[in-house]
Amino acid sequence: MQTSKLRRKVVPTAAVDGESADKLDQLLLSAAVCNGEDLGPFVRKAFTSGKPETLLHHLRHFARSKESEIEEVCKAHYQDFIIAVDDLRSLLSDVDSLKSSLSNSNSQLQSVAGPLLASLDSFVDARNVSRNVALALDSVRTCVQLTELCSQTNLHLSANNLYMALKCLNSIERDYLAKTPSSTIR
Repeated sequence: MQTSKLRRKVVPTAAVDGESADKLDQLLLSAAVCNGEDLGPFVRKAFTSGKPETLLHHLRHFARSKESEIEEVCKAHYQDFIIAVDDLRSLLSDVDSLKSSLSNSNSQLQSVAGPLLASLDSFVDARNVSRNVALALDSVRTCVQLTELCSQTNLHLSANNLYMALKCLNSIERDYLAKTPSSTIR
């Protein structure tokens, strides 16, 4: 999509009393160059009047004035560029400082967190061992109680006290059969 570039036409101000025709020609030439108009009529007029040097002088004067404008713009942008470079250097220094500070903080965190993580690992291991020991103790208690009931059952059987032996067997089936993984009991 093409966009048309609107140009503002530069119109020279009316000649004030005392201004020479030469000055007016220079203003008209400057306006034509600024507006991007055809310079052919100016060149014809200069050669017709026999004063091409005047036209050349006006064009050089216009070029010098534009060169000085360009220099001013370049100086302004150069100053902005220098300021931006200085800002970037300052920012780089701040970044280096921040990076160093972050590295130091990370080192401190690692030195503090290392022992804590080791302690946490030890705690988790100890808690797992404690749970396993508690489960083992529960299993041992169940086995001791079951063994005592089995022993009582055997004593009742050897004493030919069958009713009490049957009561012990019912108690074993009711209380310990589901808790005991041993197939010997079943």
